[in-house]
Amino acid sequence: MELEEYTQYQETKLHEKPGFAYETYLCTIPLDFDRVNLHWHDQMEVIYIKKGRGTVSVNLESYPVEAGCIVPVLPGELHAIDGAPDGPMEYENIIFSLSILNSTETDDWCRHHVIQALRQGTLLFDRPIRPGNAFHDAAAAALDAADRACEARPQGFALVVKSQLFMFLHALYCNRHTGPVRPLVEEAEWLKGVIAYVKAHYAEHITVADVAAVSGYSPSHFMRIFRREAGQTFVDFLTDYRLSAAVYYLKETRDEIGVVAENCGFANLSYFIRSFNRKYGASPGRYRKLSRLAENEAIAAGEE
Repeated sequence: MELEEYTQYQETKLHEKPGFAYETYLCTIPLDFDRVNLHWHDQMEVIYIKKGRGTVSVNLESYPVEAGCIVPVLPGELHAIDGAPDGPMEYENIIFSLSILNSTETDDWCRHHVIQALRQGTLLFDRPIRPGNAFHDAAAAALDAADRACEARPQGFALVVKSQLFMFLHALYCNRHTGPVRPLVEEAEWLKGVIAYVKAHYAEHITVADVAAVSGYSPSHFMRIFRREAGQTFVDFLTDYRLSAAVYYLKETRDEIGVVAENCGFANLSYFIRSFNRKYGASPGRYRKLSRLAENEAIAAGEE
């Protein structure tokens, strides 16, 4: 798993096969993390609420969700996930590349009418898909069947998953509605640029003035807009991204703690340790030990 994937999903369970761009992440807010901050990517994502309730934001429009709700997120759409204050929310992230369903045929009907429409945001349907109707029944049945195939891993299970993804897209297509395509609001396009800047420069010294200059706003105007649209201050967003990157490097490398801190943009080691401990409930060193212990136990359990 690459750093960008980790900072977006922080998975607790992963169904994955090399060469097959389909992954499932089971997460609980706030047990695994406080929230999923605004981000975007080129893959399609489906957020499938299993327990509890919360809010899913897509292109800065917030949707209240509860158990059973399904929220498809198209490639390139800004999205974030929040739980509710009255209890944890368990949900499943299903991430897949539309290219695994594409064809090389020049006149392929599915590519022209479904795949390209999803990529361009012109296939319109209601979000979230709520329980209690035929649309939800068809979408949930396809996703559940794909999950069962990933759990059991029968011979050729990728064929089963692909077939169920086609059934899921069939449900979206059959329940599409016509109307003008809503253009990406200016704030969403602006935030995508800010997030891209953070991804590219998080390891460097970044000030609010630096990012404000890139975005074309004064620092005070930038901070006001960012907090309003992202739901947190830019400093908090940057710190969260750097801490997520630090977790990745603690798990994936043997670099010393000071090196990890520096590579993630923390110039002060003490501040890094305090921030890490506050967010994850353990020092970076202890977190690394516990993560490796859990990984070894999982490997041992799989070999039994």
